[in-house]
Amino acid sequence: MNQLFRLPQIGEAAPIAEPSADFRVPFAQSGAFVCKFIIGEPSDQAVCCGAPVADGKSWCAYHRRVVFEPTRPGRIR
Repeated sequence: MNQLFRLPQIGEAAPIAEPSADFRVPFAQSGAFVCKFIIGEPSDQAVCCGAPVADGKSWCAYHRRVVFEPTRPGRIR
């Protein structure tokens, strides 16, 4: 039996502040539970964001918005 239902419309997301530069660490020294988003150009001296992340995530909430395009209404797959 097929049922038709409407998905809630997704509006503009609440703004998220960019993490402080105080969190930044060299990529080679970044450990678990820190944002791995590389600031600037990737190189052997790369610096990553270093902000705390939720369990199992690679990027903080701010950089996840940079990396992933948010879903727009009418674009259901």
